[in-house]
Amino acid sequence: MRIPGANGWGLFLLGATLALGFVVASNGIGKALVAMRQDQGIKVKGTATEDIGSTLGSWTGSIKAKSATMEAAYQELAGEVAKLRAFVVEKQFAASEIELSSIGTSEIYVLDKDGRRTNVIETYELCQSMTVESPRVDAIERLSREVTQLLLEGVPIQSGAPAFQNQDIESIKLRLLEKATQNGFQRAQTLANGSGGRVGKLLSASQGVFQIVPRGSTEVSDYGNNDTSAIAKSAKAVVTLEFAVER
Repeated sequence: MRIPGANGWGLFLLGATLALGFVVASNGIGKALVAMRQDQGIKVKGTATEDIGSTLGSWTGSIKAKSATMEAAYQELAGEVAKLRAFVVEKQFAASEIELSSIGTSEIYVLDKDGRRTNVIETYELCQSMTVESPRVDAIERLSREVTQLLLEGVPIQSGAPAFQNQDIESIKLRLLEKATQNGFQRAQTLANGSGGRVGKLLSASQGVFQIVPRGSTEVSDYGNNDTSAIAKSAKAVVTLEFAVER
């Protein structure tokens, strides 16, 4: 049997040390990979939906009057607005629920034979808006439809679309976020159980867009919706959650 010399022993010891180091390093890498796999989480979306109603409605209508003089136009406008106010009061709306805008004025100039505007005023046109705001949302909806009856009396009313909103949106949003988080946790449990693990700590959470849409609508926007056209609505909250998975 050949006894290695000094150089041989040195090479032998170097090789043994490298081999031992490789085993230790491999063992460390393996542990790190196991830890990394355990740290990898399950990312889920949680949702919650609730039907809500509107607590405040508003409607705006406008009237225009036109005449050769400013005074005559004002008198005509005042008379037509008085008719509109009487109609609204007849529908049981209180004076505190009725608001008039300032009067807008404009001049219409005479055109020459070539269709160019001259400096001569032909008529004055005045416009005023009335807004009715009330928690009686059904009455607001009826007003927006029935007010056009004034056209039969010669009142040049332009009726806008009614708008409806819920004044308790913040508390609704908080309630739905809690429910959406619970929903997301349940989904994460289902996924973890299916892979032989269990849900660990929450790694991250983010709120998605908050949607308010007409009841029964499936409309979704990346920027969120805040419907004002319908009295009956649905509110929807979405959250994105990531949980650690324990083995």
